[in-house]
Amino acid sequence: MSAFLLLALLSCIDVGPLRAGESPPPPATPPQRLYGFHQIGLDAQYLATRPWHLDRRGKIKVAVTAGTAGTLFLLRNRIRDYAQEHRSEARDRFLQKPRTMGKGAFAPSLSLLTYGASFLTHDDREKETSVLLLESMAFTGIGVGLGQFVLSSKRPEVGKEVHFFRWGGHGFSGDAGLAASVVPILRRQYLLAKPQDGRVLRVWKRTATGLLYAGAGLTAYQRINNDKHWAPDAFLGLATGFTVGETLCDSHDKARAQLRDRLSLDFGPHGAALKFVF
Repeated sequence: MSAFLLLALLSCIDVGPLRAGESPPPPATPPQRLYGFHQIGLDAQYLATRPWHLDRRGKIKVAVTAGTAGTLFLLRNRIRDYAQEHRSEARDRFLQKPRTMGKGAFAPSLSLLTYGASFLTHDDREKETSVLLLESMAFTGIGVGLGQFVLSSKRPEVGKEVHFFRWGGHGFSGDAGLAASVVPILRRQYLLAKPQDGRVLRVWKRTATGLLYAGAGLTAYQRINNDKHWAPDAFLGLATGFTVGETLCDSHDKARAQLRDRLSLDFGPHGAALKFVF
């Protein structure tokens, strides 16, 4: 799984040399550095205030997430019984592989890879991705920790009790959250289909995206299979990672749009002019 993800990432990075006499294409937008401490602060502010600025679609997502978690809570005993009845050594070995995505070193490893790739591509996108991966991991960890405090449930192998606002709980799966946190970043940075993409590249991007989501989902199920988390705990971990990653990408899209509006190149009858808007 991890090897495939590295190949998927590298395949989306254009490092091919220019042909003789060919000049590099002009940038579609002004140079943007969206990976500094200032942007991290903007991301944190956007993430913290986002729940108070939800549109209709966002509110529907919250309602669906809460409803799904509630349904899984009602069915958690049945799901646990089914998972344990069908558990086998072969299944344990299989699920251990995608669980690599939920380990603490996974996101930093991808971050190091993308940062290193920036020296080949000379593109700020790779540095931006590197920082985004670390941000998503860190903010997801904070979100999961707060969730475990608010919804303090015990591991299935220990008991069924659920308490509120108590430290030491396991109401949100940290492994599932970490696995999910990298998915929106890689999808939005590299795997979105573009009009100029050929058919093969489109299929490759969709396949890589599907494998990323499958890896996160299997990581969550691995925690259920190994009797470490209830089904709603695993689901809430996934939801936290996906939400944090998507929100950070939205923050960068917003910053990119604002920068594009502030710095633009206007063409007129007497030439071109660079326009700054303060």
